[in-house]
Amino acid sequence: MSTKKITELVPGQRIEVQLTNSNVPARFFTEFIGALKDRWLILNMPDARKYSDLRDYIEEAIPVVVRFVLEAGNGEICAFRSDINYIVSHPTKMLFIRWPNEVEYRVIRKGRRFDAFLPMVLEGQSTEGDKVSLKGHVLDVSETGCRVKHELPESNDKILWENGSKVDLVIEQKNNRKVTLKAIVRQVKRNDHYELGLQFLGNQKDEVNALFSGSLVDIEELSKLEASGSA
Repeated sequence: MSTKKITELVPGQRIEVQLTNSNVPARFFTEFIGALKDRWLILNMPDARKYSDLRDYIEEAIPVVVRFVLEAGNGEICAFRSDINYIVSHPTKMLFIRWPNEVEYRVIRKGRRFDAFLPMVLEGQSTEGDKVSLKGHVLDVSETGCRVKHELPESNDKILWENGSKVDLVIEQKNNRKVTLKAIVRQVKRNDHYELGLQFLGNQKDEVNALFSGSLVDIEELSKLEASGSA
């Protein structure tokens, strides 16, 4: 992942900063002032009227997570880890955030559907009653469903799925923890691979959020920042 997304910010844009050196993470919103490529992202010190208590904890060398939304195209949520390199007082109080090594981002789609590329195994019973387990990828995901692509089985003439087929979506996280989502097939496209539209069964919000475990831009943070940015 590159840092190109930072160059698309415009002065005055709303930025969220999370201080990550505390047991109770502190967050504040501020404005983007400018950037010196490969050196600093420059932000306003947060408003003293809103964040008077928190300002006492803002110091040089404090680690932070920075988040922002780019509105071009479908809209993108971006985030990166860094630290506060300098705090200056003149001509106004500003934070100089060290330029990050990389910026994570995800596309925001209508209906809060987010692009993803998550390795998975799709398990279920085919239309012929056979047990099937095939590797593939989650292409995008929302709280209610997702789109996946998986390889063709060895016997290509079999019809694996139809509208209403029930499947399990198994995704292994980096910490070797497996997330399993139960779903029902709502759309089937077949060419040199299978592409399925899946609807999640029941309330599986925690499991959906777990898909992005360890990401700086998980679904919960996306929805909070998107809502606050449109307020």
